[in-house]
Amino acid sequence: MRVSHLALENWRNFTRVDVPLQQRVFVAGPNAAGKSNLLDALRFLRDLTAPGGGLQKVVIDRGGISRMRCLAARRHPAVTVDATIGESPSGADWRYRISIVQDNQRRPLIEEELVEHGGEKILVRPDDSDKEDRERLRQTHLEGVNTNKPFREVYDFFGSEGVPRVVESRWRLPARL
Repeated sequence: MRVSHLALENWRNFTRVDVPLQQRVFVAGPNAAGKSNLLDALRFLRDLTAPGGGLQKVVIDRGGISRMRCLAARRHPAVTVDATIGESPSGADWRYRISIVQDNQRRPLIEEELVEHGGEKILVRPDDSDKEDRERLRQTHLEGVNTNKPFREVYDFFGSEGVPRVVESRWRLPARL
């Protein structure tokens, strides 16, 4: 499987970006264009499934929601990562979408978590149980072994070598040529 599409909302310096991805992708551009931030969205998904990881740790490691959220995000403050992964030529086998906000104490809280397979919704959160117990919205179903069974393939993909282990190269020209 591979990531075939990535959409971000209010992620770092992007208010909205929608990127179809091919088998091989090169990210290039001027300084401060968002190359590292785009790649960090993929790392974010990988880190959600890492041992000792999970939503709370991943957000804290990035400095909190306030540091992750685009400065222009005023009307809708949720930070969203939406990835399509699959093996088919269209690459549309699975979709994982997570939107997070922060509560009054600046703790991460899931606003939306969605998993689709072939266009069929497998998971939609918040659900009735989440509405009864809002503390459940502090953890993704993706990271929970008891909750991710219907879409364990997505968990395995994000935690595997499938999510790019990106090596950033910074080429610098010598001061004198």
